[in-house]
Amino acid sequence: MAKWEQDVITYRRDLHQIPELGFQETKTSQYLLDTLQHLGLDPVQIADTGVMADIEGNRPGKTIAIRADIDGLPLEEDTGLPFRSQHQGVMHACGHDGHMAIVLALASRLQATRDFPGRVRVFFQPAEERPPGGAPKMIEAGCLDGVDEVLGLHLWSSDPVGTVAIRSGPFMANADQFTIRVKGKGGHGSEPADTKDAVLIASMIVMNLQTIVSRRLNAFDTAVVSCGTIRAGATFNIIAETAEITGTVRTLSKIVQDKVIQEIEHIAKTTAALYGAEATVSYQYGYPAVINHQPSVERLERSVTGLVDILHPDPAMGGEDFAYYLQKKPGTFLFLGCRPEGESFPHHSPHFQINEKALPLGVEVLYRGAMSFLHEN
Repeated sequence: MAKWEQDVITYRRDLHQIPELGFQETKTSQYLLDTLQHLGLDPVQIADTGVMADIEGNRPGKTIAIRADIDGLPLEEDTGLPFRSQHQGVMHACGHDGHMAIVLALASRLQATRDFPGRVRVFFQPAEERPPGGAPKMIEAGCLDGVDEVLGLHLWSSDPVGTVAIRSGPFMANADQFTIRVKGKGGHGSEPADTKDAVLIASMIVMNLQTIVSRRLNAFDTAVVSCGTIRAGATFNIIAETAEITGTVRTLSKIVQDKVIQEIEHIAKTTAALYGAEATVSYQYGYPAVINHQPSVERLERSVTGLVDILHPDPAMGGEDFAYYLQKKPGTFLFLGCRPEGESFPHHSPHFQINEKALPLGVEVLYRGAMSFLHEN
């Protein structure tokens, strides 16, 4: 077994114990800097807690960048692992510890021989979990300067070890959020006729929003409109004067995104007006859609054929700020299967675990993807 195959497990378990929230990843950042320096590299700290290092090949060529995200989630870990989180209320529940470990081990493997043309840049990005994310700051700090292509992966607990899920074009969704505020007329619960009940109106708006996907969009367009909260009222016998609805919108194209925004605005205002009330809509754009570049996807698929089973899933409706890199440079984002043995829990669960057998496989996938690009004429 190569040293990097042993180290990737060690890296993951070390990092799993020190999860930190976005732009607070000071211990994580120092671990990355120390490890890269120990490998003989000259890492730099950028974008607050981000880290970047270049591995130079032994002859001239192109540059490919490979990204890992580094932040944890505000969860109390409940896995029973002997290397569980040592930071109360924070956990690596989305696989970012594994992403860092894979890219560190890849750097170790590349630095040991440097037998390739060009340059491989590894960079470790803070604050993926919450918009506006860390990618824009990393780009502003220069992580893509001089880069010809960019690669990234995400451990995916619903897919078995030995699989890579990948597709050209839309791979993950625009991930936005909205807030609707209803202004009615409050009053005594015994005299509803003298009021404009904000709870009732907000409930009707939520119901009517469900017709956007089923009745207002083309059957072949993909979208999700989900209401997550309704906040209204103070006590049982007062009819609420105001209500607030929050929710999320997921789409795969700008055309559908614009159509959904228009429909939310129309439904909220006309439904409120029907009951003599008013509604205002605030829409916040989140991460854009992840759009994989076809030549990059096809090359990577060829490079890992025979190593893994290649899956071509429908686009995932989750969001990911790797999208910003793909707006600047051609590249590919993929899912690496890591389903654990026994019961599997979803990402962002306090019980979330990965199968560590996926980690060395992830190193090999990224290695082959990088080499196939650098050796391509």
